[in-house]
Amino acid sequence: MSTITITISIDVPGGANVRVGNGGPAAASKPFTPRPDPEYPGGTCPAHGLEWKLIKAGVSKTKVDENGNPKRFNAFWTCPERGCDEKPDYNAERSDGNALDDLGF
Repeated sequence: MSTITITISIDVPGGANVRVGNGGPAAASKPFTPRPDPEYPGGTCPAHGLEWKLIKAGVSKTKVDENGNPKRFNAFWTCPERGCDEKPDYNAERSDGNALDDLGF
């Protein structure tokens, strides 16, 4: 007996995109918690010397959850150079002595 996997994509007017994959029950996962945009961390990319760029909160074009739905993400700072994966050190302390917030990604 062979197994057939069917993936269904539904585009809903108004911008919502719903995908159902694997046909199985939803796996228990941590629910997405929206956060406000993080404060500017200061500093520059150590590889390129460029100031950090804010990526606004949104829906991933490449990452999906257990059900095949696009993953949501909170805003974060990153290097503006294409292909660079550098991000500010969120474990470092700011000049005011407070630690930077986690990305929550």
